[in-house]
Amino acid sequence: MKLLKDKKIKVLNASNEFHALVLKGSDLLHECINDLIEGKLKKSKLEEVIKCEHDGDAAKENYIKILYEDKRALPFLIEDRYRLIKYLDTVSDKSEELARGLQVFPFDCYDDIKEDLKKLNNTYEEAVKLLIEMINLMETDFKTVFQKSFNMETLKRNGRESKFRILDVIYKKSEEKSLQIYLTSKICIKLFDMIGMAEEISDFLRSLIVKYPSK
Repeated sequence: MKLLKDKKIKVLNASNEFHALVLKGSDLLHECINDLIEGKLKKSKLEEVIKCEHDGDAAKENYIKILYEDKRALPFLIEDRYRLIKYLDTVSDKSEELARGLQVFPFDCYDDIKEDLKKLNNTYEEAVKLLIEMINLMETDFKTVFQKSFNMETLKRNGRESKFRILDVIYKKSEEKSLQIYLTSKICIKLFDMIGMAEEISDFLRSLIVKYPSK
């Protein structure tokens, strides 16, 4: 029994390390977007986002290795945990992708979208934080995870509204700024895509709650 308990603690420690790095990367990216809005973006901070993703990859592989060492003493199946790891890794990959895009973004932020871009950026940060919280709670409290999944749906709706307000403004800009329009829209769309991914993972968690109703 003690061996099983030790294995479970080892798994939870590995998952916490991976989740913390995903969260750290999203927090840094959130800061970078705000810096862009305020005209003080530093590439060194973007490098920190990229480093978090690389560190997260190492933590992810360690987590997977520990999972497959012993498949017992876990509240839900190893295959479902693996799927969850891969979903979350995709969010981390998208954060790195956007950070790399910002490294070569040659424009200032349009003044007339700053407020809505901040709202969209804040929604992205909230969605990733909520997602990590829900994943951690899956170990002990299915009921709370189910309740929080509705908050994720609200965040996605809010993000969609911010996205379309931004696009409505920038798509009306003059054609001479077509490259700036395109690249700015890509930032906006990628931020919303990560919110959407967080909501999709939230749906997956709900499917696990249905699958394992006794938790």
